[in-house]
Amino acid sequence: MAIRRAGFALLLMLGLHGAAQASDPMLGQAEIERRAEAAARYLVATETAEGRFFYEFDFLRSHFTADDNIVRQAGAGFILNQFYFLSGKPGFAEPSARSIAYYEAQSIAVGDGLLPSEDETLAGGRAGGAALALLAELFHSRAIGTDFRPDLRQGWFKGLAAQQLPDGGIAQVPGQTTADSYATGETWLALAHYIDLVPDAAEVAATLERLEAGVMARYLAAPDRMFAHWGMMAAAQRLATTGEDRYRDFLKQFAANYVEALMPSADSGTNTCAALEGVIAAAAALERHGVPDLAATLRARIETDLPHNLNLQLPRDSTRLAFGPGQYYEDPKLKTLAGAFRNGAYVLRSRVDSTQHCLSTLLLYRQLIEGVDDWKM
Repeated sequence: MAIRRAGFALLLMLGLHGAAQASDPMLGQAEIERRAEAAARYLVATETAEGRFFYEFDFLRSHFTADDNIVRQAGAGFILNQFYFLSGKPGFAEPSARSIAYYEAQSIAVGDGLLPSEDETLAGGRAGGAALALLAELFHSRAIGTDFRPDLRQGWFKGLAAQQLPDGGIAQVPGQTTADSYATGETWLALAHYIDLVPDAAEVAATLERLEAGVMARYLAAPDRMFAHWGMMAAAQRLATTGEDRYRDFLKQFAANYVEALMPSADSGTNTCAALEGVIAAAAALERHGVPDLAATLRARIETDLPHNLNLQLPRDSTRLAFGPGQYYEDPKLKTLAGAFRNGAYVLRSRVDSTQHCLSTLLLYRQLIEGVDDWKM
């Protein structure tokens, strides 16, 4: 199956210059590109030959920990493949493909589908891992302009379908009878991109319809932080794909409540890139679909919180970092971690998902300031 490609070049494509900006952003295009590529290169530098990413660096111990999480592993591969698609840089082709091979090697059978597993057992299977691995394959296929691994795409989709509950939500682990907010949001985003890429995929459309029928109303009534960033990115993608008012209306209500009541504050020093990526996606969608006042409110929060998160990125050739008033840490190894994002301003650790979410934030922020209508090529 050939991947659909249109003649309009995505302005988010890293490397393009001179596009008109919707407002005066705090970061220019060149700086976004530089920081995004540094983060992507950090992920490549910490990827093993099998496609696994080193999980978390402990600065005080000066080494990577033995901890791991298959969902966060898949998240890193998703964003690396998305960066490869958006940048078109050939040096990222092999590392991004290698990550997909790792998720294949870690997948176990669930019915006639697949779920990446923590330890290659059924109990270790994670729907969130399947959703993010699916996104990695979809973006790799976009990057190369043809199907990459349609067998894995179908396998992970069927694994997700097997985890769908009667209310449309997604159980994280096989055998669970309640929906998991993370897995549900991640699956919504994956299916939103799947149906955009392959609009005639009837099974995907049916699974997506069941999910949206229950999930949109449920999370408007009882929003939570675990679902929020994935849900806002998914709704923004669905709005771009369909133009249907129901996704705009969902974003209006959900995003307004989120920034007022649920969004974590950057004042604590915590890395809040995960929260920001959802808000940026919502702001971009609402700005271009007739809700300028709320979009402006979201932009104000973005411009307030983004500088803090950018300060968490390790600069090139630095051997010293501050982690509190009058507190400094020095280590020659810091040079090898350039581009990574720390878990927080007062935390001497850098976990793979901290860099994943911040790289996603940079790519989405580029979309916002360039005024791109959707993610499609």
